[in-house]
Amino acid sequence: MARLEDVKRDEGAPSEVFRLLTADEPMTLRQIAKEWGLPKGRFVEWFTTEHASLYDAALKVLAVDLGHGAKEILDGATMESVPLAKLQSDGYLKLASKWDRKRYGEEADAVRVTPVTIQIANLRGAVEVVTPVAVLPEETI
Repeated sequence: MARLEDVKRDEGAPSEVFRLLTADEPMTLRQIAKEWGLPKGRFVEWFTTEHASLYDAALKVLAVDLGHGAKEILDGATMESVPLAKLQSDGYLKLASKWDRKRYGEEADAVRVTPVTIQIANLRGAVEVVTPVAVLPEETI
């Protein structure tokens, strides 16, 4: 635990973690913790909470690499390797969509269906009818 406290006090540690996460041969937070002799859980918790924006930025860098990697796999596919290439590229893109939802995720058009109660009067009294109405998100209005 004392070692982790030293890392937390080191102002250069977050930048070094970012560099290791986004290197040509990227390391995972688990690998970094092991290499630095730190308790994995506490190290991961510290970095992903105290330096959440830096971690998110690292994941976006990795997502771009995965997207380009998927393209390279597909570009190099042959008739015999298409099933494996598709599996690999789909896996890369799925992971990229989790790490950078804005760029690689499927953003469905957010249309909410809101039930609306309408009172209709007839000769026998009021009848309650519930009809779903589509409501567009605020940013599209």
